[in-house]
Amino acid sequence: MSAVTLLTAGLISTIGTSAADAAATPGAVLQIASPWYQTRGDAEFADGDDIELVTADTTRGVDARTTGSKRGSFRLTPPQGKPLTTGAYWLDPDRQHSDALPALEIDGTDIYGDFTVLDLESDPTNGRITRFDAVVPGIGEFRFGSDPAGSVILGARNVVFEKRFIGLPKKSQVETVHNTATAPVSLGTPVVTGVDAKSFSVSNSTCGATLAADATCTFSINFRPRVAGPATASVSLPVGAATQTVALTGSAFLGKTMITSSGKDMVNKGKTTKATSGSTQMSISYAALDWWFQADDLDGGGNIVSVRLGGPYGKAFPLGTTKTSPSGKYSIVTTVDSYGCDTTGTMTVKQFALDPVTGLPATVDMAFTQYCADKIAQHGTLQWQARSDVTAPAAPTGVRVASATPTKVKWTSSVSKDAASVVARLVQGDGAGATAQSGVPLVVSGASAAVPKLPTGQRWTIVVFAVDGTGNVSKAASTSFGTTPVTVTAPGRPTITGSTPGPGSVTVSFDAPAGDGGLPITSYILSASGQRTVTGTSSPLTLTGLPAGSTQVTVMAVNAAGKSLPAYARLVTVG
Repeated sequence: MSAVTLLTAGLISTIGTSAADAAATPGAVLQIASPWYQTRGDAEFADGDDIELVTADTTRGVDARTTGSKRGSFRLTPPQGKPLTTGAYWLDPDRQHSDALPALEIDGTDIYGDFTVLDLESDPTNGRITRFDAVVPGIGEFRFGSDPAGSVILGARNVVFEKRFIGLPKKSQVETVHNTATAPVSLGTPVVTGVDAKSFSVSNSTCGATLAADATCTFSINFRPRVAGPATASVSLPVGAATQTVALTGSAFLGKTMITSSGKDMVNKGKTTKATSGSTQMSISYAALDWWFQADDLDGGGNIVSVRLGGPYGKAFPLGTTKTSPSGKYSIVTTVDSYGCDTTGTMTVKQFALDPVTGLPATVDMAFTQYCADKIAQHGTLQWQARSDVTAPAAPTGVRVASATPTKVKWTSSVSKDAASVVARLVQGDGAGATAQSGVPLVVSGASAAVPKLPTGQRWTIVVFAVDGTGNVSKAASTSFGTTPVTVTAPGRPTITGSTPGPGSVTVSFDAPAGDGGLPITSYILSASGQRTVTGTSSPLTLTGLPAGSTQVTVMAVNAAGKSLPAYARLVTVG
């Protein structure tokens, strides 16, 4: 199969069909690895009538739940006062209540980290979402409006793995194949192809040569990175006379990651502990104003060694040698087999850089000597993606397409001599915040890539990155094409400017919202303590039949997309 054919098949399946087709076939597909603590990692699949789409609009977001005995849910809420849109998002567990970011909940569990809304099409007259596709690394995908009725459904059209260390055992996600047609269909063998195909594999297939009507089969898609940096490939599955594809995306950590601790102190007791990224589960987190680097057993048996770094809030540690103490500007606590102590000493930092997106340390190389209460030296080292080459190559330039409906994108290669490869991604929207993991991959050939046929009425961006031999990724170079769609939402929040209570009544004056959401405001709703309401088209509004005493009043604006957030309530006393 040619690269162009593969791309077209994969992206048409991924991005979806036209708005008219989506409205006629709104079936939803959910395939996730459960994040729920009691069933973490269990594969869940549901489609068609097994999914209830409770909410799907640009104002309230997407709320879907599986029905019957199946347990699964997907709930994505837009940022406060903003519409739900496509894009790459990072949800910070330490700032989970930010109104500027969406909120994601799967199976009742809050999801943090990165995820991408690949595709979203909405009705400009009421904000109803007619096509949607979102992918969460390591968990799975939820979509609707893109799978024709009576077709063979793949649980995931896009599989994105969490970032992995080279040398660890493979990480797997289950792919489900469901024949929703009324007749059997022939299946071929799933095959991994692409420039990074060696980092991915297929195993544990229950699929035979034929899949009966309404039957399902599964196979595992595995990721074990061979080289540092981003990796892309695809799985091709012959289905009848056609071939369906699954886009694969992964990434491997760079450089060396390791923790050592040794000494005759009360923590190490004369032993040396060494944990490397290829034999333990290394992780980094931010909690209680400190950075925590942990090495855990791969089998989940417990923590081997950890280092907690304390310093100025969210700032990189200084290079060179610096004193450390529990109450000083910088502190270090090393824990071995769950036993540690507050210490004083020194640290010598060779590298320390922060990730501009997550705010977490991206590169660390340091050594330290600490002293517990018995004044015996404890020596340690901490490396996190430490490497001699931390300089990203220059980005490609001159990314260009020939028309508003391009079939190919071209660019000028990076001028950096160490630029070894190129990653090209197709994203919906303006490409803001896009990374080498965003959107869906294009197959690169030299300094160009084929662009599949895409739905009209949307804005698209092709983002291109250069990658060097170390795995460092350049800044993005991009070009956009297509038409930015009209996105509407419920109005903004009105503002109460005055209230006049009377016998059993209250008259409330208010200002219209600053924004109407892109649609005319058709009415306002005045309510008292959320129980009695009155509707009108302008200020002021009077609510009658109220009992004597104190009550809270508020106002909401209404347009074709829904109700606004209520105005900040005002307490009034009714006579």
